[in-house]
Amino acid sequence: MRVTLLFLILLFFVVAGAKAQEGKVSGIIVDTVSAQPVQKVTVSLNTLQTQTDEKGYFEFLKVPYGKWTIILQADGFETTSFPVDVNNPEVTIGNFTMKQKMLDEVDKTEGTISEQDLEVENKEQNISGPLHSASDVFISTVGFTLGAGGFKIRGYDSENELIYINSVPVNNAVTGRALWSEWGGLNDVTRNKDAVFTLVPSKFSFGNIGGATDIDARASHQRKETKISYALSNKTYTNRVMATYSTGMMSNGWAFTVSGSRRWGNGGYVDGTFYDGWSYFMGIEKKVTDNHSLGITVFAAPTKRGMQAPAVQEAYDLTGSNYYNPNWGYQNGEVRNAKVRSVNDPYIILNHYWDINKKTKITSSAGYSFGRFGTTALNWYNAQDPRPDYYRYLPSYQTDSAIAGIYTTAWQTDPSISQINWNKLYQINYLSNLSGEQARYIIEERRDDYNQLSLNSHINHELNERISISGGVELKNFTGSHYKTLNDLLGGEYWIDIDQFAERDFSADTVKLQNDLNNPNRIIKEGDKFGYDYNSHINTGHFWAQSVFTFQKVDIFAAASFTATQFWRTGNMKNGRYPDNSYGNSAKQNFNNFGVKGGATYKITGRHFVNIEAGYLTRAPFFKNAYMSPRIRDNIAPGIKSEELLSASVGYIVRYPRLQAGVTLYQTNFKNGSEINTFYHDVYQTYVNQALVGIDKIHRGIEFGSECKITKSLSAIIVAAVGQYYFTSRPTATISYDNGSVPDTTETIYLKNFNISGTPQIAGSVGLKYSHPKMWYASVNWNYFGDIYIDVNPERRTVTAIDGLGPGDPKILTIINQQRMTDQNTLDVSLGKSLKIKNYFININFNVSNVLDNQKLVTGGYEQMRFDFETKNVDKFPPKYFYAFGRTYYLGISFKF
Repeated sequence: MRVTLLFLILLFFVVAGAKAQEGKVSGIIVDTVSAQPVQKVTVSLNTLQTQTDEKGYFEFLKVPYGKWTIILQADGFETTSFPVDVNNPEVTIGNFTMKQKMLDEVDKTEGTISEQDLEVENKEQNISGPLHSASDVFISTVGFTLGAGGFKIRGYDSENELIYINSVPVNNAVTGRALWSEWGGLNDVTRNKDAVFTLVPSKFSFGNIGGATDIDARASHQRKETKISYALSNKTYTNRVMATYSTGMMSNGWAFTVSGSRRWGNGGYVDGTFYDGWSYFMGIEKKVTDNHSLGITVFAAPTKRGMQAPAVQEAYDLTGSNYYNPNWGYQNGEVRNAKVRSVNDPYIILNHYWDINKKTKITSSAGYSFGRFGTTALNWYNAQDPRPDYYRYLPSYQTDSAIAGIYTTAWQTDPSISQINWNKLYQINYLSNLSGEQARYIIEERRDDYNQLSLNSHINHELNERISISGGVELKNFTGSHYKTLNDLLGGEYWIDIDQFAERDFSADTVKLQNDLNNPNRIIKEGDKFGYDYNSHINTGHFWAQSVFTFQKVDIFAAASFTATQFWRTGNMKNGRYPDNSYGNSAKQNFNNFGVKGGATYKITGRHFVNIEAGYLTRAPFFKNAYMSPRIRDNIAPGIKSEELLSASVGYIVRYPRLQAGVTLYQTNFKNGSEINTFYHDVYQTYVNQALVGIDKIHRGIEFGSECKITKSLSAIIVAAVGQYYFTSRPTATISYDNGSVPDTTETIYLKNFNISGTPQIAGSVGLKYSHPKMWYASVNWNYFGDIYIDVNPERRTVTAIDGLGPGDPKILTIINQQRMTDQNTLDVSLGKSLKIKNYFININFNVSNVLDNQKLVTGGYEQMRFDFETKNVDKFPPKYFYAFGRTYYLGISFKF
């Protein structure tokens, strides 16, 4: 019925607009400073859209007569608009200039702290400004001004956006998320993007509810230049050097680009968080004929960094800093971090670009990526917990006030108490050596290495001036290697590969305590694998098709997709607690999924538009959420199934030369989601895995964005987002116990109506932007963050958690209530200057974020998964928080010629 109605509407507007007068509009876009053509500029007129070629040229063939606004958008340039009056068959616009952004040097992939920098799973979202959306001002503004406060557009996690580089998908197959740090430091060559937000149609992908971005790193599309830059900051790194050389497309049909950078710092904003990152890029393209081009792209960003962990508020207060980091301590007078992340994921991409004719283009890509992803951590055996913020070491745990006072003084004055005491760990291991025993403390490295082969091909064809079709196929083969190695014995002599919890509970059972029955009681030395070792295998095939219809008064699009997913686990160790289902290949899991989406834009006038879009998608569960305890066995979470997503939005857009504004209402329903939580259970005194299935959520709200040119040089920008993100179901949890002491148990989690964490649900920004004709710039933004909730512990929303408490007992609300953090605001200021000296260009950018040094903005947090079921005391394991940086600065200087 809906499809029939859609085509009836289409037919009406086809007939109504058949005799409308139309004209051709064309022009050339150049850089304000260099006067060189700017390619890959997205040019929007009405609801039409195109991009400039290598000569900066663009054209629209079928533009209805009338007064319109042309909008120019390009990464690294200020968004620009100007009026055009189409009143004859051909309208030619002379060279129109675009100004480079003063902040285009900022490395947004490393500029703010994210959850990935902490001890929780990465859920950071980084959605770039779209090339076609209902509220361009909103999208292009919030990514930078509100990102430091942990704001996520529509509350979406990053698995809801697809990322491509040169048409090769780069989202991780295990988690569904893309890590922008994999190409961090390569700003110069990754600035060009084809991006869409939400369900808007794209020419390279079916997309997702959060949109899709294709980073265009083609050598022929890079600016012809040599560029050297230096940046100084006090954020995650303190120094950056970057150099890029690009030839552009030469007369002989070749194009070359090389780029490299180094980012480093012995301590950024947070103590103990050293940073050492390198990046390299090479792109080569050959124009074989007028219709065929071949390209190869190679890049990587090997990085090693010290991590920060969240902490309880008591620890922050004791140390006098909301940036206390328990991960480090002094060793022989030097700072040493126990959690060090080392990442190196090289990519090799081959491309074939085939322009069959002016109306048909086929892009085919093959990508191979491989690498290592490792994080070190402390481990211990039959010894005291070495973490300085362990709850028993805090003053609040002490029952004697005098002893609590001693602990307080020690925390405030003695780094060997408030930080990791490395010397003590070594001393204890030396004593173990004397008695011939295994090390009590070690550093292990948890590895998630992988290799992936991707094949992708998509076609874009214009049937006529009114109808265009697109389609494509994506194939991926992924193999992950998940294991841990002994990184450092900390002065000890060896480690034995057994499970200490099973050894405690089943001391007489020599089978159950083995991590690998194929190698029982194995002696482990540095570099050896131990504990667990398994492979993840994930194969996917994705097919999609799309049609876009453009008419005088309405544009309509419709698209559909089909995805086949297969995954399984291969165990490389035979676990003693699960000898029958831990070793070898598991059963293969198969899921068939589909998606449909459609929408329309009604053109009230040439400056006023209404758009509506909707989509229904299903997707297979991600590997990380499918297995009960993938490290030691291959059991699938009971009741797991494909997740369903239903999303719709309606928006109103205004486009004038001096005013651009848009407002959007949206709602997205998630159904049958799944999640795996791993934590230490105090009752059973072992690590457990909690598999939640049947997670339903709603994300709904309103977005507003506007930019008004007060004068030719001064603009005012206002953006706001008001959302409601909450659970709508009571998931079923299945709990398994790593030591095998108790059979799996099932319980209901009463999550319905609890708020979703990880982002402010209300946020906004008001700013002024000034661009002087003599190429200096300034901006100021006031930002607001509200309705911030911490993540809840499902265990506290069960019948068991309140068992034994009578009706009206005040402890019930204490246990089940969700904490809402206080609203906060920040102020940002930016300055920039561009200089041209003969054929040389100098850009200077200076940015101060959080000028007023607000150190109370909680960007997230979570209730600890541990809960005292006996006394029901929630303060025994209080929540952990992480805070947005206080005042930070960024100074960037670049030299181009």
